Amino acid sequence: MFNALKPTLAASIVAATLSFGSYAADLDKIHFLIPGGAGGGWDMTARGTGDVLVKAEIVDNVSFQNLSGGGGGKAIAHLIETAERQEDTLMVNSTPIVVRSLTGVFPQSFRDLTPVAATIADYGAIVAPADSPYNTWEDVVADFKENPRKVKIAGGSARGSMDHLVVAAAFKGEGFDAKKVRYIAYDAGGKAWRRYFQARHSYCRQV
Repeated sequence: MFNALKPTLAASIVAATLSFGSYAADLDKIHFLIPGGAGGGWDMTARGTGDVLVKAEIVDNVSFQNLSGGGGGKAIAHLIETAERQEDTLMVNSTPIVVRSLTGVFPQSFRDLTPVAATIADYGAIVAPADSPYNTWEDVVADFKENPRKVKIAGGSARGSMDHLVVAAAFKGEGFDAKKVRYIAYDAGGKAWRRYFQARHSYCRQV
């Protein structure tokens, strides 16, 4: 979670509570700015955190705003531009936004924000529908070796962001040119999931 201002008392209390569970305080409200669409990792992280804060009676009210665009660039710009009048706003941030800041995709940077709390960590995974012809990672590698255009990878973040980097690194590890990976970007993981799995009414498996 990030804030565009220097740490305030409220932000410090929330950070301590989320990270260590050692403080409790009554805050009026917190607004979560989510840089992706509904159903994605950022969205679920924000809503899950808000739900816990309310149930723990640390915050009285929480609100949420999904602001997609530019792989997080639109949300960062909005957070910075409105910081003076929205001190109660926290933005969900993660590696994809940091990566895009470092590569200069958008002018704003994670360095313009104040870290408030670390809430989750996860692993990258490559999965396929249960009825997919791919049963193992070796099957995917074989197809990619024959024709890289045959293998399409969907992700819930923009090109150059974390989902893209995970699959690019996997193929690079097999000795392939990572630039040849055919990556299809969706606005948050929820849309990618629905497009490739739920639409086919099947479960998925890790390859």
